[in-house]
Amino acid sequence: MRLTILHTSDLHANLHPWNYFTGIPAEHGLAKLATLIKRVRAASEDPVLLIDSGDTIQGSPLGTYYAQVERVSPHPVAHALNALGYDAFTPGNHDFNFGPQVLQDFVSDLRCPTLCANILRQNGDPLFRPYLIREVAGIRVGLLGLTTPRIDTWERPDYIAGLRFAPLLETAQHYLSLLRPQVDVLVLILHSGPSQLPPLRTPEHWHNPDRSGWISNKSLRGENELLALAELEGIDVILSGHTHQTIAGLGGAKALVVQPGYWGSHLSHVSLELERHGGRWQVVGKTAQLLAAEGIPADPQLLALTEPYHQATLRYIRQPIGHARCAYRGGLAARLGANPLAELLHQAQLQAVREAGLSAELSLVNICSSAGLAAGPISLQDAYSLTVYDNTLCVLEITGDILRRALEQTAGYFRQLDPEHLPADPAAVVAPEARGYTFDLYHGIDYCFDLTRPVGERLVTLQFRGQPVQPDQTFRLAINHYRAGGGGGYSMFQEAQTLWISADSIRDFLARHIHTHSPIQPIYSHNWHLIPNLAEIYFPQCLGQPQDSLLVG
Repeated sequence: MRLTILHTSDLHANLHPWNYFTGIPAEHGLAKLATLIKRVRAASEDPVLLIDSGDTIQGSPLGTYYAQVERVSPHPVAHALNALGYDAFTPGNHDFNFGPQVLQDFVSDLRCPTLCANILRQNGDPLFRPYLIREVAGIRVGLLGLTTPRIDTWERPDYIAGLRFAPLLETAQHYLSLLRPQVDVLVLILHSGPSQLPPLRTPEHWHNPDRSGWISNKSLRGENELLALAELEGIDVILSGHTHQTIAGLGGAKALVVQPGYWGSHLSHVSLELERHGGRWQVVGKTAQLLAAEGIPADPQLLALTEPYHQATLRYIRQPIGHARCAYRGGLAARLGANPLAELLHQAQLQAVREAGLSAELSLVNICSSAGLAAGPISLQDAYSLTVYDNTLCVLEITGDILRRALEQTAGYFRQLDPEHLPADPAAVVAPEARGYTFDLYHGIDYCFDLTRPVGERLVTLQFRGQPVQPDQTFRLAINHYRAGGGGGYSMFQEAQTLWISADSIRDFLARHIHTHSPIQPIYSHNWHLIPNLAEIYFPQCLGQPQDSLLVG
């Protein structure tokens, strides 16, 4: 007998193969996975289960629109999940982002059970059903739901009033002793990921049992317990999410672990071989693979079902949220300091930190896109196009030593230059292996890179409020979570203490900042310089005058 389990996670309200942030078709979305789901079902004579492990209703403009603008029943995502016949759902942390009523309405709209054992009322009772024992073709399958308990750190207090979030390991061990004697197969539906990551994160690298070279992903305490849970006796399969990784088997783990990326990029496919021994079914073999959405046609039935929601979302994101008095240029011009786009991003981040009740002296941003803002009306899609990655915002406590090493890493974005023989094409000043997202821009310090010097020796000025930065001096830095976790080669940030992680994405903070400060006026900070002055050489028409009034953290 074979039991197949299909699994989605971190859909983030992506139903159609469309990127609402860039306004172009995309190779992700539930409609593409629907084609894969139907293919697997059609090819199988044995039972197939379909399960989702959370972060399902938030993360795209469609999710925002149907939570905050137009509430409908059934919720569009519930409508899609019901049409595909899901068997179970476990909520993720972002499913709480719109408040308890939106989540409760979504759960009520679902035809499948919602399972989560570690979200508790104050009296200790689970908010949702903790587990389900389901008989499938004579096989007793136990489904246990768990979600990251750090919802209590990220979420607004009024959204989780009266709730507490129990530790993952403790809760899992309690229910394992209860469930294992009653079931043939035990599946953990988990919205939590690994606390450490391999240097390369393709499925093949997760298979390697040697974790000596793995690095921390800057998790909060208790947030990501997948690696520990996978070592517990009695769990056959862990359907994980939260960290947006692509995992099809974890080397050295006792449980078979999968995680299918995000936004509907992949579908987890788990195959369990069972035989009867002593009157019970036993798992004798198990395999996992990830089925990619790329190149897969969208399912026409799901497209038709969700088309009205998609069109309403397009109308929503195309509406103006503000106005720009002047153009903000993106791409290389902004990275070279010839444009105020970075300062706009800094202001949005620092405003978000202040609204969370904290403060930060410094801010770090990236110009990851060639998109900018034209003078005139700004739509929500325009704002989202500036921040193409789904990053949340962190506040780290860093030292002057960490800051200096990070700045030297940033300076490696450029080739070593000879001022007398600069290339005609400004793109040629960039090192061949460099990528835009690896170049960081700072607010709150004054610094200068001398690009005539070799990599590692380019930071010639570093001051804070007119004084040289000392190695043991401490700063609070607003930074995206990817960089905070060492992404892009910035391992030094893993040495810092994490003070706060936002629930919302940086792109949402940017959109709110534009809306509340419209019409926005470009601010040229001029707090950093390059030798030679590449902005003046290549983009003189984009340069502005220093401003007397800048946002201070």
